[in-house]
Amino acid sequence: MREPLGMTNSRIGYIYLVDENLKIRWAACADAKKEEEEALIRCASVLLNRRRQAFHKQRPSPPEQ
Repeated sequence: MREPLGMTNSRIGYIYLVDENLKIRWAACADAKKEEEEALIRCASVLLNRRRQAFHKQRPSPPEQ
């Protein structure tokens, strides 16, 4: 399982941002560059917004009075 994910070094930590369909949307190891940090923030924001939208669609509407 490690090799398909690119986890070939047992001495380095790996980080993955995974969406609701278990797709890897962002991956990193070692120190992130500024552009990589910005990409993580953008990807995380997109996934959080999708989750919020899905949550609001699932919530029942309050009863009308």
